[in-house]
Amino acid sequence: MHVRSLSLTASLLCAATLALADDEPATTAVAVGDLPEGRLVYGKYMATAGDCLACHTRPDGKPFEGGLPIDTPFGTIYTPNITPSKGYGIGSFSDEDFLHALQDGIAPSGLPYYPALPYPSYTKVKDDDLLAIKDYLMSLEPSSYQPPKTDLRWPFSARDLLFGWQEVYLDKGRFEPDPNRSDAWNRGAYLVEGLGHCGACHTPRNLAGATEPAEAMTGAIVDGWYAPNLTADLGEGLGRWTVDELASFLQTGIAPAALNADEPDPGNAPATEALGPMAEVVHDSLSKLALSDLRAMAVYLKDLPPKVEPTHRPRVPEALTEEQYEQGRAIYVKNCSACHQDHGQGLQPYFPALRGNPVVNEALPNDVLKTLLLGAPSDPSEAFSPHVVMPAFGSVLTDAQIATVASYIRANWGNDAPPVTAKEVKALR
Repeated sequence: MHVRSLSLTASLLCAATLALADDEPATTAVAVGDLPEGRLVYGKYMATAGDCLACHTRPDGKPFEGGLPIDTPFGTIYTPNITPSKGYGIGSFSDEDFLHALQDGIAPSGLPYYPALPYPSYTKVKDDDLLAIKDYLMSLEPSSYQPPKTDLRWPFSARDLLFGWQEVYLDKGRFEPDPNRSDAWNRGAYLVEGLGHCGACHTPRNLAGATEPAEAMTGAIVDGWYAPNLTADLGEGLGRWTVDELASFLQTGIAPAALNADEPDPGNAPATEALGPMAEVVHDSLSKLALSDLRAMAVYLKDLPPKVEPTHRPRVPEALTEEQYEQGRAIYVKNCSACHQDHGQGLQPYFPALRGNPVVNEALPNDVLKTLLLGAPSDPSEAFSPHVVMPAFGSVLTDAQIATVASYIRANWGNDAPPVTAKEVKALR
């Protein structure tokens, strides 16, 4: 439910959490007159429902002036300033610019936004609700803070490629109420599928970074945290929850652990709290919404058809323990999967495959370890493209981390080489 928490483990979508502001200020000026207080209160409420503050406020920074760093396998990206500054924020956005950005994913300059700005969800939101957010943002104090520039490695830095992504994966259109459903169900659907963008975290993604519609809300891994199944599945989902229990959890982040236990015992079970990104969503967004809206969201979620969470993860190789596998996978996803792909298949001719690679499968791990420590090739002119070289991780990862990820690579996807120790890494530094 949180744009900041979009899965950074998979794909091109993860490459990009650039959000609303464009690289250059728009040129169309917009005048903001005196607006009724009720309009600004409503706009703030809509912005809260969209959890805008959490993404666009860096630690110790002022609200909405951006600069929150997000580490991805593709580089570090920084959320933009969305205060009404005309030089640094969105002060020059017209109403049309704002709607075009949030509903179509297109900046005033005409370039596409990276889809971690959740416009695949915001496209469902009514014009007036989005413009209320704009009115609220325009009422704030402008900030001249300029976040650092996002630095993504090629080809992920080529925004023109996103026109193709949008053509294939962006399903534009506003939410249409279902006349056969209750008002509460329709309100919940509007919030969950639109501003709440819950599916952005709770739906698995394909290799292109788009969510899988057939597996909507069945759970996904987000920044190493598990965003659980939100369908009515009794085993992993919300099947055991009542509407009131779910609404209470959305408001407080606290739920009885017994709700997901095989043998519920509410009298003795301790409470469990939302952790990680979900705790931020509760604190910054959900806890500030009206109970009627939270209950409407619960009504809608409880009505989702039960689906079992898809199991894509292969078995843990015999050469690794469960802990080694999890640690190695986390390091690989963060540092390697952007180029070498989720299953080590690579992306020819730029990024070689690791699965079945004879160098990876050598009994002595020296070549793999030296490559991780020093990068490859050492002379960029020897690469297929001088713009595509493997970075050195010797100054980024510890000996233990390099040993862990090397062992993970050497034991996965059909590879069958012995694990590596930190002592072996240290000897090669």
